[in-house]
Amino acid sequence: MTASQFKRQTVRPTPAIVRKAIFDIIRDVENKTFVDIYAGKGFVGIEALKKGAKEVIFVERDPVLCLFIKNSLQKKNLFNKGRVLNLDAIKFLDESQLQYDIIFADPPYESGELERIFKIFERKNLLKEEGILILQHYKNESLREKLKELRIHKCYRYGDTLLTLYRREE
Repeated sequence: MTASQFKRQTVRPTPAIVRKAIFDIIRDVENKTFVDIYAGKGFVGIEALKKGAKEVIFVERDPVLCLFIKNSLQKKNLFNKGRVLNLDAIKFLDESQLQYDIIFADPPYESGELERIFKIFERKNLLKEEGILILQHYKNESLREKLKELRIHKCYRYGDTLLTLYRREE
C-alpha cells in the first residue's frame, strides 16, 4: 500500500454536526471568499458555496481527493464558484499574495501541521480586515493565543474535536 492510498483511507471527513457548528459560528459566508485547506472531500467548502460564498478555494494535496471535489462541484452545479488546487496547504498559504474573508483549516490531528500554519500567520497577513481563521483540531493539541494581529476569539468543543476561531485584535 502506498502512502497516498493509506492517506485516502484515513481521511477524516468533518462530521455533519461539526459542519453545522462551523457555519453557526461563522454566521455569514454570503459573498465572501472562503478557503478550505486540507479540504479532504470538500464537504465544508461545498457547504460554504451552498450558503452563498462568492468563491471557495479548495486546497488538497491528494489528487484523487481533488478529483472527488471536482466531481462533487460538477454534480451540484457549483463548479464555476469553486477552485480546486492540488497543492500542499502550507505551500498555498506561503505563496498566496491575496487576502481572504474566511480560512478554514482541518489538518490531520496531531500531525504538527498546526504549528506550520501558525508560522505562516506570524509572518503574513492572509485575512481581510474582518476576516476569520477557523481551525478544526484535536482536543489535546495546543494552540497559540495570538498570531501576529490575530487572537483567539472563541473555542468550541464537540467531543474530541475543537473549533478555534481567530479574529483580529480590536
